[in-house]
Amino acid sequence: MKPTKYTGIAVAAVGIGAALYLHKGHEGHHPPYLLHPPVVHFPIALLTVGWAAGAMGRRFDWLYKTATGLLWLGTLSAWVAMGLGLLAAKTAPHVPLAWQTLNLHQTLAFCTVGTFTGLSILRWRLKERWPVWFLALWLGACGLVLATGYQGGELVFTHGMGVMME
Repeated sequence: MKPTKYTGIAVAAVGIGAALYLHKGHEGHHPPYLLHPPVVHFPIALLTVGWAAGAMGRRFDWLYKTATGLLWLGTLSAWVAMGLGLLAAKTAPHVPLAWQTLNLHQTLAFCTVGTFTGLSILRWRLKERWPVWFLALWLGACGLVLATGYQGGELVFTHGMGVMME
C-alpha cells in the first residue's frame, strides 16, 4: 500500500479535529489528556482485526492485502495513541497510588509500539506472503496490545486517573 493524496487529507482532518476539540467549548476548556482515551481504540481494533484478516488471508488473497493495510494503519495509530498518552501523563490530574500502574502502562505502550513498528518493517521487507511464524509474532504482539489496554483501564477505573471529580 502506498500513501495516496487522501493520506494528507486524513492527517489534516485529524489535526483540525484535535484543534477544534481543544478549543474552548460551551463548558470551558477541554483538557488535552481527554484526547488519549478515544484514540487508543483505533490501534486495538485495527491491529487485532488485522491479525484475524492475516490468518484468514492465507486462504483469501483480498484479506491478505487488507491485513497488510490494517497492520500499517494500526501501527501508525499506535504511535499517535502513544504520543497522546505521553501528553495525557503530563497533563492529567495525578493520583499518587496510580504511579506504578502508569509506569507499567507506559512501558507496555513503548514495547507494543516498538514491536508493531518492527512487524511493519518486516512485513514491508517480506516480498511474498508472510509465513506462519509472522502471524505467531503478530498474535503475541496483540497480547501486548491487550496488556497495555488492561493497564490503561486500571488507571481510569481503579485509580480514577484523569477522572474529573466535582
